[in-house]
Amino acid sequence: MKRFTTIATETRHREERPSIHGSELRWKLNQETIRDEERGTEMVRGAIRHPGICVIVPRLSDGRIVLMKQYRYPIGEMIWELPAGTLSGREEGSRVVAAEDPADCAGRELLEETGYRAGRIEKLGWCYAMPGSSDEVIHLFLAEELTLEEQSLDVGEVIDEVRPFAPAEVIAMIASGEIADAKTLIGLTMLLSRQPEGLRIVRD
Repeated sequence: MKRFTTIATETRHREERPSIHGSELRWKLNQETIRDEERGTEMVRGAIRHPGICVIVPRLSDGRIVLMKQYRYPIGEMIWELPAGTLSGREEGSRVVAAEDPADCAGRELLEETGYRAGRIEKLGWCYAMPGSSDEVIHLFLAEELTLEEQSLDVGEVIDEVRPFAPAEVIAMIASGEIADAKTLIGLTMLLSRQPEGLRIVRD
């Protein structure tokens, strides 16, 4: 028997955005009444229902990692990030589920945001973004065999710089707090932990 059962759902907000692919459902915020079957009690919780995102670690043949500097409206800052994108989603009952393969999304978003096309995409892993308030899954990929083509930014995207960094530079940026985006930290950690030097940070 399931410990918790959802007995009522009310959608309070649906986030839809225009894009070069048409209108996209990004996520929705539900108020859900759930029953604790073990205790026989009820409670109300907010839940963000999300189709998931893909995060791409683009690695050039010389080992450098491509990052981009992107403006993020909620924090009002430009920050260094890995390319990433929300999966196309559709409503399924009270949820928003993915309507495309994460690897396909990864290849598309990499090309649109950085101008690099990947000849090979490999899954690094996955994790939950904020399991206390959202069912969003982060799918992480390594992209290699890169060829530079043309950037094609989506509506509202502001990316000022796309630049490769040596692994040692990336590690120093993590240590100094210059890279402060959670999904980027996770993707870089997954990749760098595979390498012989790991995540060792040398300080004077």
